[in-house]
Amino acid sequence: AKAAVKETVTATSKISPEEPRRSARIRISEQREKSPVLKRTPRDKQLSVILDDAAEELSKKGSPAKSLTPNTSQRSAVTSTGGRVTASRSVSVANDSQEFSDHEDIEFQSFRRDDNGVREKSYARRSASKQLQDLREFGGNIGAVAVLILVPAFIFLINHFCSGAAHRDCSFKLPTNLDEFKALSTYFNREVAVIFLLFTWAIALISTVPIGKAVKIVDEIRGQQSYVFTGLSCATFTGLAVFVAEYCYKYPLIGTISKGYNQLLVISLIHALITAALAFVKSRYVPQTSWNPYAKSGRFLSDFFLGREINPLSFNTINLKLVHYHISLTLALLFNSIILYRNVHFPALAETETDLPLLDKLTFIARNTEFEPTPVLAASLTILYLLDLLAYEHHLTHSFDLQSEGFGAQLLLRYAVFPFTLTLLPKYVAAHKLPEVPAWALAAVALIALVGLFVKRSANRLKHQYRLNPLGEKFIDLETLPTFQGRRLLVAKWWGRVRQPNYAGDILQNVALLPLLYWRFAWPPLLAVLFTVALLVHRAARLSERNAKKYNSAWQRYCASVPYSLVPKVF
Repeated sequence: AKAAVKETVTATSKISPEEPRRSARIRISEQREKSPVLKRTPRDKQLSVILDDAAEELSKKGSPAKSLTPNTSQRSAVTSTGGRVTASRSVSVANDSQEFSDHEDIEFQSFRRDDNGVREKSYARRSASKQLQDLREFGGNIGAVAVLILVPAFIFLINHFCSGAAHRDCSFKLPTNLDEFKALSTYFNREVAVIFLLFTWAIALISTVPIGKAVKIVDEIRGQQSYVFTGLSCATFTGLAVFVAEYCYKYPLIGTISKGYNQLLVISLIHALITAALAFVKSRYVPQTSWNPYAKSGRFLSDFFLGREINPLSFNTINLKLVHYHISLTLALLFNSIILYRNVHFPALAETETDLPLLDKLTFIARNTEFEPTPVLAASLTILYLLDLLAYEHHLTHSFDLQSEGFGAQLLLRYAVFPFTLTLLPKYVAAHKLPEVPAWALAAVALIALVGLFVKRSANRLKHQYRLNPLGEKFIDLETLPTFQGRRLLVAKWWGRVRQPNYAGDILQNVALLPLLYWRFAWPPLLAVLFTVALLVHRAARLSERNAKKYNSAWQRYCASVPYSLVPKVF
């Protein structure tokens, strides 16, 4: 009987097996999943584990306990849950070194989640808007409008009151008759406009010919980039064109340019604004990933002013930024060459001396050539400044202008006014000759300019060579400061004395001619030099602010090591 009962129980257990036991916690979770009201959005697995651990600690101790688990509630949207990936990477940085960031908690806040483990969309919008506000420069739309109106007007006025026989004294004296400001000829001349347009097109065409220094770099964001610097070719071609027009075709090109100085300024400003507008329209057909991060605000005036593209190309060949850079430098070189030419008086060969050998002719010309010392020195130092920029143009490869500055109205206006602000002081000196300036003062002016040139060029050369080959033998013992982005900040030689020695040298070269105003003072030339200095100081401040955002605490350590920006012990 017992055997029969046992068989019956066994058969029954096979037909309807007993339900396995479950813990109360598992049964409650299953009921929640089946209930549509209590169903919740699935969470990140790793985040769920962290939150569950925190809940257990809270239930056990009654208060939140500090956990050794990373706080992923402050992770960035670009950071995966399985492993971190920083937004800015470098080839020279290993993955394990990218695990650390200076402002990690702040950067990872964009991955904040709500109670259900879902990312808060409203917080993402607030984070994005905050980033755009952080990248604002020049005061947004208001600053852009102010610069677009005030800078062209200021540059035109200081040049207008130093041009022509009526303003030979170079002073801000309003004429009794304002007809000169009402006349169209004050602002526009058809012949000058045609010359300027032909000049710009010629520079653009020369830029397509690969005659110059070629440099290739690998950018972290834009990949491999190639540059061919043709500045010297542009300057040489311009000089030959002027020579052919003057002496072969007898066209008074030098006189036309000198008389149309103000009209050239106006057409340069108009050309800059039109080019900026065309570049802004062109940027709509370029992926936003390649835009200037400071020109993504959505505000038209601000983005138009700063420029959406960094290095726009025309026909995938012509670098428009380099073209306008060459236009600016070559035009300034032409102005100062004319000043030098007009202040050097070559003797005329007599009929009896025309049959002399070439060497004897050159000796006769050298012995009998006369010149005005002060204008010649002013023009020569300015020409040396420009030739240095053209000869070492390839040092721009890693510069702020070429790699970070947007191709917008701000940059193009700066290029447009550069020849006129740089030439105003030599032009004023040439108009008044200043024969009373002593020789020792001329020597001091030349010394200041040469020191500035040496500081600027040696600093730029060191930076350029180090960026091209940071692992070279000559840089083994070079003092540098590491950053979390894989780059190293130079703390050696000039870069260990001030943070922007290249700008400091540039400022020295620009102020070198100011002592000449002691013998005949005028406000417009002084204001032109101060305007250039203000631009350089402001650019140094912008660069410092960008580096602070990019390198974070590494930049703070660098500033602690090199506390002065331009002038040691002063600023």
